[in-house]
This record gives sequence, structure tokens and C-alpha cells, in this order.
Amino acid sequence: MSYPVLFTTVRGIEAIAAQELQQLGLRIASQASERKGWVRGTIGSLVELARLCYTARTIQRGVWVLAEGTIRRTMEGLQDIYDLVKGIEWQEWLLPETAFCVRSNRHGRHLFQSPDIERTSGQAIVDKIRERTGHRQPVRLDQPDVLVRVEVTGEHCVVGIDFVGEEALHRRGYRVYDHPAALNPVLAAAMVLLAQWQPHESLLDPMCGSGTVLVEAALLARSVPAGFFRKNQFLFRSLPFFAKTDFDELLLEWDMRADWNLRVPLFGADVSPKHIVGAQQNADRALVADTIAWGVSNLADLPQKFPPKTFQCLITNPPFGVRLGSPARARETHRTLLQVADELLSDNGRLVVITHHPEWVETIAPYLGFSLQHRCEVLHGDLPATIAVFSRSKLSTPAGPMEVHSS
Repeated sequence: MSYPVLFTTVRGIEAIAAQELQQLGLRIASQASERKGWVRGTIGSLVELARLCYTARTIQRGVWVLAEGTIRRTMEGLQDIYDLVKGIEWQEWLLPETAFCVRSNRHGRHLFQSPDIERTSGQAIVDKIRERTGHRQPVRLDQPDVLVRVEVTGEHCVVGIDFVGEEALHRRGYRVYDHPAALNPVLAAAMVLLAQWQPHESLLDPMCGSGTVLVEAALLARSVPAGFFRKNQFLFRSLPFFAKTDFDELLLEWDMRADWNLRVPLFGADVSPKHIVGAQQNADRALVADTIAWGVSNLADLPQKFPPKTFQCLITNPPFGVRLGSPARARETHRTLLQVADELLSDNGRLVVITHHPEWVETIAPYLGFSLQHRCEVLHGDLPATIAVFSRSKLSTPAGPMEVHSS
């Protein structure tokens, strides 16, 4: 049997997420370009969807798709949504005592809001089950047993059962210290994959903040599932149709691929002693402190601390100068970053930067021998940003994710 599934991710890294999911076993479906932030596919069993949600690094959530259709953008679109949701035989998936709630994400221009979608969809589920069984299905807004997702993008609506829960997968569970401009771990993982970094290669984050890039790289190298530190939060554990599934045993099986003894050459620096202490705390919580070296240093001083061409990869999130600092200072930092990369990266080195001002790096990089290999437009928090991937020499294949094996 084949089950249609939908994964959401940060807009702009859909191709990266699709490649990772495909390597983990998802059969990718064609994806409409206007539906940004979505990756569609099919799987052979619902347990496989649980495994993908637990393992994948570049997704925000996974949904088993029960219905989809076209809706109007006017207020009549709520009737379309009601009919679509009510057309599902919910009594097959919800036991009489199963408490549910509906959550919705809406993208595009509509005359209704997400709360309208949630209220309408919830009523459709209650009405359908009452018609079929005479029973009124319980609704619980906090900690439901089943979370129904209604995703609306433009005139397209997808209805399904969420396997993740209220907190999206960027909430990894290891972060105990937050930088004021902390990088989304999903974006950090995507940057590591775009760099085509391999565990034997040395990697530097010269403005590491709370250490997210390096922690994600270490967990990737050690094949630790992305959901390892939040395993008790996954909503698939409470789904009624999994009542006979021993997820404790399955999670242990999926965890067995991890190699906690693997040491990889990772280095993090930041001008702030406070951030370095926080990064160390995050690494401790993620059980990767033994493979990351930290140091307090000004960006411009790093070439004096390491021999030339020490690193194969430099991945970083420099200040944007929008909310913190000033644009003038941020621009100077970008220029210094390129100079440091020029001195510290090897002849085949790669530089990956996420920035609000890609022109600050893309105009200078060619003069230092860096060629742009890949760029994608993303959101860093609620700010538009660009991930730019540079290489000293042309990569043998277009920049894309390193190989990820399924658990």
C-alpha cells in the first residue's frame, strides 16, 4: 500500500529537504513551484513516516495526507474546506475517546484567516463522526491525542494527520542557550549539507554564536537522528492506529545507527565569551562537546591562530546589521569574513554564508578566487536571507546535500 505524505520545511530549501528525504526512503512526487515550503511524496507504511519525522534534519513537520482539493479564496472557501474535511471517514482513524484539535497554516491572499479554517475544519470532523456513529468526538486544544493539519496555499488545500506535534522539528531539544539571533537548526543542517562537508574534513564557524552549525554538523557526522533529544514529544506515539506499535523499541532501533565515538575536526570561534560558554553548553547537551573545539577570538585575528589553508569548510551566519549592530559594521564584517576565508580555506575549500546582503559577498568573492556554486532565498526568522555557497574550484557536481543514509 502507498501512503501520500507532505513535509513542510523552511521556504527556499525544498530541494535540499527533498534530496535528504529521498535518500532516507521517500518516493518524491512532483511538486508545484508555487507551493513553497512543501515536499510531497509517498511511503510504504505509516511507521516509515514516523521514522522520517524522527530522522530527517531539514524538515519542520510531516503529515499523512488524507484529502486535498481546490478551494476558493473568498469566504465561500470555508465551505470548500468544510466539504473537503467532512469527506474523510474520520471514524476510521479516531477512537471514541480520542481527543483531537485542528491546526492550520495559510499562505496567500484569502478573505478568511487560519482560526476560521481551524474552526470550520473542527466542526466538519465533529459533524462527520456524529453522522456516522451518533457520538460527539472530544476536542482538546492542549495536548490532543491527534493533531489534524489543514495546510492552505493559494487555492490548494491539504488535510492530514500531523506526526510531529505542536512544536516543529527545528525545536531539536538540545538548545539550552539561545543567541539573540540564533540560527534555525533546520537551516544550519541545510547549510552543512549544501557545503558537501564530509566528516574527515575540518570545519570552522568563525562567528559561531550559540554553536548551532557545529552541533548540527557533529550530529550529522555521527548519524544521530534529528529528533533524538525530543523523542517523547512526537505525536505519532499517541495516534490511535499505532496502539499496538512499540515505539520505544523502534526508536531504540533507529538510534542504533549513531556512532557516538566518531571524532570530527570542528572548530568554533566568537568574539563574545558569553556566546562561547553558551555554545559549549549546547554542545554538552547534544553530547558532542568531545568533538568541537571552541575559542574566544575576533574574526580578523583568526588567521594568526591557525596556519594557512587549515580548513576545508567554513560555514557561518554573520551579523545582518538589521536588528543587532549597524549595517556599516555588518558590511565590514562580511568583507573581513571573505579575507579570513581566503587565508584559512584549502585549495578545494568551500564557504557557506547565510546573509541578508548577498551582494556584500558575491561582488568580492570572485576577486579572491571563490566561485558561486549555489544560492537559495530563505527566511531567517522573519527576515529574507540568502544562503550562498562558494568554492575555490568548481565542484565536480552541483552543490547539494551530502549523502544521508536511512536508519
